Amino acid sequence: MEKERKNGSGHQKNRKQKGGRSFSAVYRRILRLFRRHRKTALAASACALAVCCMLLVVWALMKGLSDQNIEAEMETVRDVAGEPMDTEEPLLENAWPEVNDLISRYFAAMQEDDEETLTALRDYTGTAELLRIRENSSHIEAYTDISCFTKSGLEEGSYVVFARYEVKFEGIDTTLPGIAPLYVCENGDGTCYLHDLSQDEAAAAYAAEVAAQEDVTRLYAQVNEEYEARLAQDETLAAYVESYQSDMMVAVGEALEEQTAQETEEQEDEAAETKTQETAETPKEADAAGSGASDQDAGSSSSVPNSGPFTVSETVNIRKGVSETSDKIAVCYPGETLEILMKQADGWTRVEYQGQVGYVKSDVLK
Repeated sequence: MEKERKNGSGHQKNRKQKGGRSFSAVYRRILRLFRRHRKTALAASACALAVCCMLLVVWALMKGLSDQNIEAEMETVRDVAGEPMDTEEPLLENAWPEVNDLISRYFAAMQEDDEETLTALRDYTGTAELLRIRENSSHIEAYTDISCFTKSGLEEGSYVVFARYEVKFEGIDTTLPGIAPLYVCENGDGTCYLHDLSQDEAAAAYAAEVAAQEDVTRLYAQVNEEYEARLAQDETLAAYVESYQSDMMVAVGEALEEQTAQETEEQEDEAAETKTQETAETPKEADAAGSGASDQDAGSSSSVPNSGPFTVSETVNIRKGVSETSDKIAVCYPGETLEILMKQADGWTRVEYQGQVGYVKSDVLK
């Protein structure tokens, strides 16, 4: 028994020695391999370290960008106080039946040259606009496929409208797409009417801002692209449109001048008749006593010619159109001379000054 214990103890010692020699042998073998391939091992270690560093950098960047995106998304939804942030209003298509009805009736009236309906649907329609519509109606067979793209207007109950349509000209088979910017307001009874932006500077500026928004410019680009494509596909249509646009401008200009001249002549005849009646009713003595003042007034009135050069006695603003809100293109100062082209019945005089043609209020020419 004692011998067996000794033998067992010896076996355990031998196993420990063998185990120690085995670990030591492996360690020495690894050390010899490392010494033998030291350069390769160092290069591999450096590469592994570089890869680890790169992975850490990429991870940090991705985490930072992810945090920023989450923060940005949260900011687009709510502000610091927890209220919804202002976002750009979407462009709605055919969202308001009352607006669609108004625009449809307006286009029908334009095609039929229905002046009564046109003036009823708008809060203001100038003479030039009516003449343009009249000239258009003689060339246009129909407006079809009218769609209304809207955004809210400057005030509650108003809309900025971009009316997309197809227009068919007389004798031409191919239709052309078009788009018309309009401003719609509501009456107190809920009915809608077209608001003339030339009479409202604030609403005009707001509508211009809306028209510059990305979704609206994208809509205009789509219409323009289709417009150009159809002109390229139909040479007859392209030739017609080119001549139609220039002819229409000339026709409208001539009609406007003719109507203005006619109205001016009628006003002058009416004024002359009124003056004759007043003279007949005034006693000769009173007429004689007041002859000096009458001659002076007549001289002052006749000093402004219907046409030709005229030297102004006070500062005169020359505007691009017949409206006090129209752009100012020049200023004529006292002592300077401008060319009167035509006095109009609407209280404005068409003039030429320093090579520019514009309009001045007739009552400031003294």
